[in-house]
Amino acid sequence: DNISEAIRYHAKTIPNKPYLISNDQVYTYAEIDKLIDATCIKFEKLGLSSGEIISVILKNSVEYVLLYLAALRMGCVINPYPYNLDAKDVIRYLEIVKPKILFCNKKHYEYVKNFAKSVVILVDSNFLDKLDGNKKYIDFKPKEKTPACIYYSSGTTGSPKSVVFSHKNMLTNISSICRGFKFNEQETHLIILPMGHTASVNYSFLPCTLLGGTLVITESFWKIKQNFWNIIKKFDITYVEVVPSILVALLHVRYDEDDYSRIKRLRFIGCGSAPLPTELQNKIYQKFGLKVANLYGLSETGPTHVDYPLDKDWIPGSIGKPLDVNQVHIMDEEGKMLEEDQIGEIIVKGENVFIGYYNNQKIYNQVVLDGFFHTGDLGYKNKYGVFYFTGRKKDLIIKGGVNISPDEIDEIIFKQDEVKEAITIGTEDEYLGEKIITYIVLKDGKKLDGEKVKDFCKKFLSKEKIPDIVQFVESLPKGPSGKILRREMKN
Repeated sequence: DNISEAIRYHAKTIPNKPYLISNDQVYTYAEIDKLIDATCIKFEKLGLSSGEIISVILKNSVEYVLLYLAALRMGCVINPYPYNLDAKDVIRYLEIVKPKILFCNKKHYEYVKNFAKSVVILVDSNFLDKLDGNKKYIDFKPKEKTPACIYYSSGTTGSPKSVVFSHKNMLTNISSICRGFKFNEQETHLIILPMGHTASVNYSFLPCTLLGGTLVITESFWKIKQNFWNIIKKFDITYVEVVPSILVALLHVRYDEDDYSRIKRLRFIGCGSAPLPTELQNKIYQKFGLKVANLYGLSETGPTHVDYPLDKDWIPGSIGKPLDVNQVHIMDEEGKMLEEDQIGEIIVKGENVFIGYYNNQKIYNQVVLDGFFHTGDLGYKNKYGVFYFTGRKKDLIIKGGVNISPDEIDEIIFKQDEVKEAITIGTEDEYLGEKIITYIVLKDGKKLDGEKVKDFCKKFLSKEKIPDIVQFVESLPKGPSGKILRREMKN
């Protein structure tokens, strides 16, 4: 009923097994269980009770894990944010959620300490030392739709939305992910993405907690990029979750072959939060001999598909098959279900789908119809039931009456060796409705001109899909999860 019960169970059955490793400090299941109870006592002293909201904006840390699991154990609602989210953006979301207490590090504390609607607590290096008490907590027993967490959603609209998941949503989704990706109690996952973002929570933090695996936590990939492969070897990592920009970095950091050869237990890498070019999957396999799972899901659903790259008939490029708890269909503009190989909107139904937007029933009613969540994403399925993502519905470029997916153009442009990153948008055009602009970041020391890019595209794309304008830029705007923010380029 409550994922905190898994910790309690493992503390009895495998008490001395490492659950969490952070900065080379090892915490066993028995130790972490006691620390969660002590955190619950701290919550009580702060006047918290079940049903109240706890917001957290912390670096990846033991403290983050304790606050998250103690909130579930007490029946509070945990509301995490990515640590790299700007303080101004955090406050926009806090205005909606109005938590009873906000836990944060110094980086955000100076900005949010006067946030009047909440008690703001600075989590410093002494936080663990201040935890005390030996009281055993009885794990909170949720009802079917009792909220467990409220997740921040970067979304595709300007208005902030906070996504509410029940305990049942959470357990249904995590159990299905474990089955789909064949995770087991022998897992040792490396976390390098912000834990306030759902990717690390859904693919590593909660699966390892549920199964009795081990978590190795680092603050971020960028702090350990030079030692990435050494950490993989040192801890015998079985899985790591990344975003496309990290894969690009792995290809361009100068590693010795000895660094990434003879890796024993890392079965594959998972990549999500942004569209993954097939070319990038192929390059990672060619260089490191590791297959990359193309992970698909939304803040409102969690992961919805399994792209399991160790299946013998796996080929890169798809988002795989739906999780065993999902119904997934492709729908056209008139609400008709489409057959194989026809592009339409991806819609999802299942017990993993969120129970609402916090204090915004109106938007929920617009996107959940007949129990199906309308993702706003475009895709198709083939005759084997394998799904492909082709782009965001709202990102579609309509040029001269032709619907064009910008992701299709990005995929081709990324094939050029000189290109590090690229993003394509539509902009208003008096005659055609929209014209196509592609922004490109080049690899260090590489040169390319716009005409060469257009000529390259002509080999793969029809005439109307060739970019009208190619602009070279130093960098592209990214959100907290590493996703390139296409809409920022439109502003």
